[in-house]
Amino acid sequence: MEVRKVSSKSQITLPKEFAGKLVSIERLSEGVLQIKSGEFIPNSERRFHTEKYKKKLATFDKWMGKHDLQKTDVEKVDQGKK
Repeated sequence: MEVRKVSSKSQITLPKEFAGKLVSIERLSEGVLQIKSGEFIPNSERRFHTEKYKKKLATFDKWMGKHDLQKTDVEKVDQGKK
């Protein structure tokens, strides 16, 4: 166990193994913090990490593999939506 002093600006220095990493800090109870390193997904991007979305993306990838890209005339597409 390491003991570290919290600065007057409420900062602590973590061990070098945390350098450059994202960490989450969770207050478990009064005076008890849990620090975890890892990759964190913004709420707005969580749907992209679901199994349902991964299946849709795999289906799209298969479809793309069977179809050539085609040039699209954006002006004609916009006119069709009026």
